[in-house]
Amino acid sequence: MELGLSTYQTHETIPPTAETIGRISLNAAGRYKVIHLDGTEVTAIPKQRTLTLFVGDWVNLSPQMDFDLITARFPRYSTLNRLTGAGYRTEEKAAASNLDRLFICISMNKNFKNSRIKRYLDALIKPQYQTTLVLTKADLNPESDALAAQLSRELAIPVLCTSSYNGSGVASLKQQILPGQTVSFYGNSGVGKSTLVNAVAEQDVMATSMISDKTDKGKHTTTSSRLVPIPTGDFILIDTPGIKSVGVGTNNLAVVFPDITALAADCRFHNCTHTQEPGCAVMAAVANGQLNADTYQQYLELQAESQSNLGYLEAKTAKKLHKKAKSKRQTLSKKHYRKPLW
Repeated sequence: MELGLSTYQTHETIPPTAETIGRISLNAAGRYKVIHLDGTEVTAIPKQRTLTLFVGDWVNLSPQMDFDLITARFPRYSTLNRLTGAGYRTEEKAAASNLDRLFICISMNKNFKNSRIKRYLDALIKPQYQTTLVLTKADLNPESDALAAQLSRELAIPVLCTSSYNGSGVASLKQQILPGQTVSFYGNSGVGKSTLVNAVAEQDVMATSMISDKTDKGKHTTTSSRLVPIPTGDFILIDTPGIKSVGVGTNNLAVVFPDITALAADCRFHNCTHTQEPGCAVMAAVANGQLNADTYQQYLELQAESQSNLGYLEAKTAKKLHKKAKSKRQTLSKKHYRKPLW
């Protein structure tokens, strides 16, 4: 079983001194499992407790009697983060590593919102992996194909319509996955990720659950990230838990709002916030109808939330560093303490 090793080696190098290599397949509250190249999955324990491991990591192993000892982690070429919460409470949690393609799933049910798409893209788009937007349950909306074409033009990323009910779009999605790639499907609970994965894999590899008729929302079928080899498609899936909400990250909004980025080049001030400055080309475009007012408002809201989260994360990091430095000072004080002679 290759587990995406050849793809990994196009990005990073595994040293020839490596003994037994494997890939983290499960991280459940700090309890790990690894898959060997022969397909064997065993419990694994890090030799160093401070070693941070994500599902998808390539690691060096020292097999013991009933578990594997993780002696080293090899470099990552990409990391997928999960952003949960809203406003100042937004938390960025690593969900997977060494990812090649991310499918962001948005359901075409009654909870469909264009603003949610922009929020997801701002939080998740990274140059280290390719991103595709998937509009699931397309059979619920007769205008889904036209909407997908419009979004693809606006966002400059592939947009697919799929329906696990009638099978439409599944073949197109398969074509986006190259042999040996590691992929992940990301979205709210109940958007049909597990059902879609089963359709792509042509077998039941993910558990599914019914959604609520009242709220049109689902439950968390997946509770922790897990790596699953898909032999029929010759790819590796990292299944991540569904989420109820997604916060805004600190990414560059230029990727999500290319029209505003192009207009901003003509603003009088290079650090224009597009809110009140004279000579703002973005505000002028809204006034003359060149830029949609709703798009402009979405941009301002995401920009404000992104800046708030950036300040929160910086303050949180500073607090951790201060606590660590204080602990180190206390340790040094105890080390050099001398009992009085009297």
